[in-house]
Amino acid sequence: MKQKITARLKSKTYWAAMIALLLTAIEMQNGVIFGWVSAEYRPYLVFVWPMLMLTMREMTNAALSDK
Repeated sequence: MKQKITARLKSKTYWAAMIALLLTAIEMQNGVIFGWVSAEYRPYLVFVWPMLMLTMREMTNAALSDK
C-alpha cells in the first residue's frame, strides 16, 4: 500500500490533478479565477482541465508501477 502511494506521489499527472482540484475548490468558494478572466473567455475555462490531463498523459512514458 505504501509503495502505491509513493509511486503516485512521483506522478506529475497526479500532482497536476491535485493542484487543479485545489484551484477548483478555491474557485467554488471565492470566485477568484473568474474575477481575473474576462467574461468572453470564461466558458473556455472548462476545457483547461481535460486538456491539461490529456497533455500530461501524452507526456507520460512509464506506468506508475515502473516509478
